[in-house]
Amino acid sequence: MLQRSYRMQKKSNFQNVFAIGKSYLSRHVVIYIVKDRPIKYGIIASKKVGNAIRRNRAKRLLRETIRLNQDRLRVDCQMIFIARAAINDASLREVEKSVLYIWRKAGIFNGKNS
Repeated sequence: MLQRSYRMQKKSNFQNVFAIGKSYLSRHVVIYIVKDRPIKYGIIASKKVGNAIRRNRAKRLLRETIRLNQDRLRVDCQMIFIARAAINDASLREVEKSVLYIWRKAGIFNGKNS
């Protein structure tokens, strides 16, 4: 579970990240990233992902991926994760691989394996 202090909750925070953040996409997720800001994560799963059960599973997968790997990020940044429909058929490892790919592409991930 992500700490409450790391959760993005205000609409204005989401709007700021969407406005000035850079977007990266993969098969399972789209991530908007703004570097050099206090750590905050926002997770979105729209109805395009599926019913409530599938949306909640998608959010759980993304939260777990963040929890397992956040200590290996190089810089503090704010991120919004948007689940895509392909996440329904994905395992935790596949979602983690997609997120780590994006983090490496953005230059914010320091890990060597996975």
